[in-house]
Amino acid sequence: MKVLNPTHQIEFNKKSIFLCGTMADVNEQDWREFVIGKLRESGFDGVVYNPDYTNIPQNKRLSYENQILWEISAMKSSAIVCFWINRKMDSHPGLTTNVEFGYWVRSSKVVYGRPQNAEKCFYLDYIYALEQNKQPVDTLEGLASEVIKLTKEAK
Repeated sequence: MKVLNPTHQIEFNKKSIFLCGTMADVNEQDWREFVIGKLRESGFDGVVYNPDYTNIPQNKRLSYENQILWEISAMKSSAIVCFWINRKMDSHPGLTTNVEFGYWVRSSKVVYGRPQNAEKCFYLDYIYALEQNKQPVDTLEGLASEVIKLTKEAK
């Protein structure tokens, strides 16, 4: 399994996952690292795109515009776009995530989850159910399981 961040070139691979959603608070588990760990445990041998740049030194980060272009290209090339929206309006409102979710929700590649206490997600829940005929998962374990299931179905 390869985990690629914005400092890496996009690899066009049929087995690829983009991890899209709100950033983790400093005092909570990094949801992306959790899902990556579960994918590794499952034996996933594809590409995982992690757009989080917090561990990338400032002088190595892409410009804001190039970060956006990298993310768009990575999402387009991915077989699965995995959303975890742990929205907290005062610190992590997920405004960019709303746009990304709206862009992809009609595609068959979306997996969506959020904790039960995520704020202001009713609209996302509703259009996910409307477009995908699914309910969002409400645990990271459930999100990882759904993604792993889809990776196995894609083989």
